[in-house]
Amino acid sequence: FRNKVINKFDNSGFENEGTLSTTLTFIVETNGTVSEIKTNGKDASFNAEALRTIKAVKGKWIPGKNKKGEPVRSYFKFPISMKFDN
Repeated sequence: FRNKVINKFDNSGFENEGTLSTTLTFIVETNGTVSEIKTNGKDASFNAEALRTIKAVKGKWIPGKNKKGEPVRSYFKFPISMKFDN
């Protein structure tokens, strides 16, 4: 998953030097789809690109399961940090 995100992330619009970061949080639904995607980084453009990238990654997730083996909604936290040195 991390490699898919890295390959789809368009960093061409970021010209500042330094490190930008955000943490994406989302829910993996019982059917494997992703919902309630949120970001919490300080840079709005970086947050927007992270959100776009997560939405662009295709495929379904394997949902979490309870002790009975039944699929349940699962909370997922995914930090992204990139260093730019133009």
